[in-house]
Amino acid sequence: MVDLNTKIFFKINGSVGKSKLLDSFGRAGAEWVIIAMTAWYIVGVLVDRMPDKRLVFLPLVFLAAAWAIGWLINLLISLSMREPRPHISYPQTRLLFQPLMSWKSFPSDHSMSAWLIVFMAYIFNLSGAWALAPMALWVVWGRVYAGLHYPLDILGGMGVAAFVAVLAYYIISLLNI
Repeated sequence: MVDLNTKIFFKINGSVGKSKLLDSFGRAGAEWVIIAMTAWYIVGVLVDRMPDKRLVFLPLVFLAAAWAIGWLINLLISLSMREPRPHISYPQTRLLFQPLMSWKSFPSDHSMSAWLIVFMAYIFNLSGAWALAPMALWVVWGRVYAGLHYPLDILGGMGVAAFVAVLAYYIISLLNI
């Protein structure tokens, strides 16, 4: 018997190969949009915070530190859970491309990274932060569509991002930044 998480995964992943346009859109979300989000955040910090170097430095350092903490939490969770990627458990999965690692699926590092960028942009009140949320949705949908993650992996990554963002917000408010 297949659980709901797996059913949703196959419903989304089942469209791979039926449309070149959709496959291109899915692959872009799965691989490249996270880079655009990172660039958007950096440019947003530079545009909103220049010429005060302190104001530029803090959002960049906080994002880097939050990402490192989030990645470490993801690693510890994945080492304890050891959930393989869908294509390992289900050979009928339609992969858009071969992932670098196949040993871990939960939680999704891309989901954590994308949502952390969104949350940190809101914490630092960056112009255009609202536009990062649809990009994060594109990333996480692309990861499932491409056959790399289950929907719960995405929610796990988002949960880690939310936890780290709340921690960052608390530290920022304690430091009165």
